[in-house]
Amino acid sequence: MKKDSFTFSTQEAETLGIECAIVLAATKDLKTSSSTPNEITRSLKEKIPFLEEQEILTHLKRLIDLKLVLSEINSQIEKPSAKKNLYKLKLPGINSSSGKRKLDYSWVPSIQAFEVLGMGNINKEFIESKVNEFKMYWLEKNQVRDNWNVLFVDFIRREWVKENSENKGLPVCIDKNWSPSSDAFDILELANVSKNDALKHLKEFILYWKENGTALRSWNSKFVDFVKRKELIGSYEEKDDKKTNRHNEPGEFSQKFKDRTKDDSWAENLEF
Repeated sequence: MKKDSFTFSTQEAETLGIECAIVLAATKDLKTSSSTPNEITRSLKEKIPFLEEQEILTHLKRLIDLKLVLSEINSQIEKPSAKKNLYKLKLPGINSSSGKRKLDYSWVPSIQAFEVLGMGNINKEFIESKVNEFKMYWLEKNQVRDNWNVLFVDFIRREWVKENSENKGLPVCIDKNWSPSSDAFDILELANVSKNDALKHLKEFILYWKENGTALRSWNSKFVDFVKRKELIGSYEEKDDKKTNRHNEPGEFSQKFKDRTKDDSWAENLEF
């Protein structure tokens, strides 16, 4: 049965085009779900003879792809050409681990890392000798990072300082001839402990740690703490029956009892 007119919405016409909208309107009275596109086209040609059969087929295939018209091909085949033109839109998300990765056995420092270390006059042989040590440490940590080269540069700088120290950065027992560095005396000066006062405790310090047998990378900080404690304790001890000038025990008198009883300065300004 032929129809003299077809109705379709302006939205369909704007979206699909007028001819495609006419084809869609013409299929509404057809049972298309069990028919092939060619069978549907022949039926539509009778209803809309003003369109060429090839044009109808082209519009029909488009409508089938858009799932606006049901056909037996919807559940059987998918056109390769249509497949190429379909893209999934993936919205960007927040990925806190973007760029981060675990260190693996194949990791090597970048050329830039070698260049930065070279500017510090660290020779290439020393850098290369420390790569396996660096990798072994972080492989066991099994952490995810995005700055492995930065970590490597910091590691090499610390190792280079140790390498150029007297004990190569290794812990050593104190020697009987050990002496504090000038930095240690400077720190003690800030605590109001002079160099001469600090040296009074040196022999005791060496004797104690020599018998203790402890090995440390540096003895300066230990010496500073030792002297500070000794000076603090000494400030509360009586020397020659009087307190030191640095500290007085809270609540105690600075004069002996008989000296305090002879002191009448408190009454000088009293009027009788």
